[in-house]
Parts: sequence; structure tokens; C-alpha cells
Amino acid sequence: MTKMRAPQRTTKKHLARAERERIQSRWLMGVVIAIAVVAIGILGYGFFDSAYLQPNKAIAIVNGDTITKGEFRGRVRIFQRELIGQLNSYMQMEQFFASDPQTLASIRELETQIQTQLAHPEIIGQDAISLMIRETLVRQEAERKGVYVLPEEVERQLQHNFGFYPDGTPTPFPTPTPDATRMAVSTAVSEPTAGPSPTSAPSQTPYPTGTPYVLEAYEADYAAFLDSLSDFEISESDFMAYLEAQILEGKLKEQFQPEIEDMAEHVLIQHILTVDEATAQEALERLESGDDWDDIVLEYSEDLSSRDLSGDLGWNTLDDLNALLGQMGITAFSAQDMEVIGPIQSQQGFHLLRVIDRQDREISQAAYQEAVDNAFRTWINEMNAAAEITVVDDWQDHLPPSGPLGI
Repeated sequence: MTKMRAPQRTTKKHLARAERERIQSRWLMGVVIAIAVVAIGILGYGFFDSAYLQPNKAIAIVNGDTITKGEFRGRVRIFQRELIGQLNSYMQMEQFFASDPQTLASIRELETQIQTQLAHPEIIGQDAISLMIRETLVRQEAERKGVYVLPEEVERQLQHNFGFYPDGTPTPFPTPTPDATRMAVSTAVSEPTAGPSPTSAPSQTPYPTGTPYVLEAYEADYAAFLDSLSDFEISESDFMAYLEAQILEGKLKEQFQPEIEDMAEHVLIQHILTVDEATAQEALERLESGDDWDDIVLEYSEDLSSRDLSGDLGWNTLDDLNALLGQMGITAFSAQDMEVIGPIQSQQGFHLLRVIDRQDREISQAAYQEAVDNAFRTWINEMNAAAEITVVDDWQDHLPPSGPLGI
């Protein structure tokens, strides 16, 4: 018969041992939890630092307004993407000018310049900082003047950049043939309505309307565009900020238009163009001996576009002549009526010139816009010189890493 073992008595020694084990387990669990908390904290801080602190670090401060690291990196990426687009365009152009060595050399020189910029991101970074400082000055001045860009203005500009006009564009001339598609759509959606019929009005050519196909095509193109941005790690907000800055500068530049005169003194000028100075001097001597101007133009001038028009160069401002003749443009502009001056050298050759009339006239739209641009540029330079601008010394360390296509 098996003997039953007497139950083991719990002694103080056993109790003390069990208590030590429980304390050790609690300590071990506490250490594990603490390590987990620290690890989660490190990961969390790393995410917070990467997602929030680092992008908001200052790259530059302009009159108290900060240009952040995130904004800077986004803009550099945009510039890199644009340069790569230009490079690809030039490379495609090469095949069209393969038989033109001079043009082909010019294209390849442009390609080399772009490749140099892409190989040295600090060049792009410097351009990005300079432009963002300019944009900040523009925004500050716009706020003082109460000039703002509305979200719908950004959206409309974006649509126009894609060639999408939701409201249609006016037809320049009446179209004699009805638009069958438009008529079909109109008939499909028209329903009879209760009440008196409206009074008939004269028929007019309607504006083209945005169709669902056009809208869908725009949305598809825009989605593809966003995908191309993401390939360069450019966010939609980065691009929208870039576009908005361009629109705001355009609106602020309009403020300078009333300050620009659209009238300027012009001279009606004629010339004789020769390939060398000796020929020009020979023509001048014949004019001084009394030969007729028109005869000398026909005999000597190499400018085929004006030779049959008495060498007429049309109405020109002082700026026009300076662009053609450099500093000698002042001499030509200041000449007495019918006084022959020259020979004056330009890139085209040697000129004999005479002013035949002088009057105040409206400047060309291109000249007017150039004057507005010059006034705006002068203002920007003045604002830049007067502003408190700080750029961090280590800004190059914040350039984005290499991205697509090895940039």
C-alpha cells in the first residue's frame, strides 16, 4: 500500500523566495516597458522631427518672414524638373537640326549649361533662394497694398496652362455651319417646360462650351501631371505655391503700369548698310559730292529688306537705336534732320544714317511691357537692398538628395 506524502509546509523561507521572484518579475516587466516606451519615443520623435521640425527649419528670413527648409527643397525640385524637361526638349531638337552645324552647336551648348546646373545642385539652390526672397518681398508689398491671389484665380490659371477653358472661348467670327455635336447635346438635354413660351430673339453664334469629355481630359492630364511631380518628390502644395507666387507678381507688376509713359520721342530714320568701313566711306563721299540718297542706297546697301524703301528703318526710339548701334545710338538719335552720320559699326556691318523726321509717338506694346518690367526690377532691387535678409550658413546641407535621372 502506497504511502501518502505529507503536504509540504510553507515556511518563511519559501514565502521570502516567492516574494523575491515577484519583485524581480515586476522589475523585469518595468524595464521591458521602459525600453519599449523609449524606443517608441525615439521613433515618434524621429517621425515628428522628420515630418514637422526639419521641414519648418529656417533657410532664410526676410523682414521677419521665414523661408523654410521644406519650401526650399520643394522649389529646388521644381527647378530640377524644369531643367530636365528643357534638356529633353533640346535633345529632341537635335534630330531636326542635324544638317545645320551652327544651330546644332548652339543647342549642344545649351545642353551643356543645363547639365552643369544639374550636376551642381548648389547652383540651383542659390537660384531658388534668390527667387524665394524676391517672392517674399513681393508678397509683403502685396499685403501692404491689399493685393491678393484668390484660390479660384490659381485654379483658373492652372486650367489655362493645360489649355482647358470651362466657359469656352469666344468664336472670332460667325460660323456658318452649325456645330452638329453641340446641337445634338443641346437637343438631348432640352425638355419642355410649363408656362408661356419665351419671346424669340435673334439667333447668335454660341460660344464653345466645355463638354464632359474636355473636363475628363483635363482631369486626366492633371492627374498625370501630379504623378510626374511625385516622381521628383514635389508635392501639389509646392507647385501651387510656385504658381501662386507667379500670379501674385503679375498682379503687383500691374501696379507699376500707370507710372509708365506710353509716349516717347521717335525718329524716322534711314540707313545704308555695308559689309566694310571702306565701302561705307566711299558711299559717304559720293553723298557729300551731291549724289542722290536713293541712288546710293540702291547701289551700296546690303539690307535687302529696306533697300527698295530708301533704306527706311521706320520710327525708332532712343532705346531702339541703342539696341541696334550700342552707344552710337545716342549719336544717331541726336542727329539733325537730313544730316548724314557714319560710318557707325554694328553687328550687321557699317551704317550711314540720316533722320528725316522726329515726333512723339506711342511706344510699342513690347517696349511698354519692357519699361514696366524694368521699373519692377528696379523696385525689387531697391527692396532687396533695404530688406533685412538672413540666409543660414549651412543652406547647402539642406539641398534635397539626388533624385530621378541621377540628379
